[in-house]
Amino acid sequence: MDSLALLWDGVWLRWLAPSSSEVAQREISRKDMVPEVLRALRNQVGSGTQVVAAEWGVPCTLTPEALTQEVGHEEVLVQAHRLHHGLAVSDDHIVHHMLMEDIDPACRISVSGSADWAQALNAIFPQAQRVSVAQALMQDALHWNRTTPHQGWSLRVDVQEQGAHMVAFQGEQIQWVHHLPQGAASDDVLYAMVNACHRGGGEVKDARIRWSGDAKWTEGWSRFFDVERQGSAEGWLTLFESLSSCA
Repeated sequence: MDSLALLWDGVWLRWLAPSSSEVAQREISRKDMVPEVLRALRNQVGSGTQVVAAEWGVPCTLTPEALTQEVGHEEVLVQAHRLHHGLAVSDDHIVHHMLMEDIDPACRISVSGSADWAQALNAIFPQAQRVSVAQALMQDALHWNRTTPHQGWSLRVDVQEQGAHMVAFQGEQIQWVHHLPQGAASDDVLYAMVNACHRGGGEVKDARIRWSGDAKWTEGWSRFFDVERQGSAEGWLTLFESLSSCA
């Protein structure tokens, strides 16, 4: 990997340095310490290093690109995002947008995150490319469907002790994007996926899952789905590799 990948969850900063195969992490108890930690990372990797940055556990909304062609579309995206997620998007959140042209239909991904994090990131790594966990998982799912076509739903999931992010496709058509916070059990994630299939018109028996993260949070999934691991690494590494591929 030639880029520095960063993932912030409001308490822990995790990163994958260029040419490294080990995800490092540091707990940051005070917001004013975030720039200090980022500055130390910049000193390690160099100021000109390519950087991708995402936030874990933040709300996500998809809006078809065809609906965002008008002038002022960013305001429309923000309003739709706040309407969809309500109190989960507070006034101290900043909404970022990413375009996914490969999916059907092409969509704008809106994610809301910490304004303090955004300010620190822009100050220390102004070249940083903002990506989202949902975006990385969508790219994984698209690649999976293109290399191994499947008629039913294909779900790409990253599940950790800190919660879970999930996306679902049928072919190249996006069906579902969701996340669960820390405290969710493996059965909670399983229920969310089964329920999404039923509500979206998919057949659970025809669906398949590729997961990354912590295996203990996937217990019981194989009772309902064809389940396999994305990559071979336990923990955060596979997700960071997916995030880096968005650069």
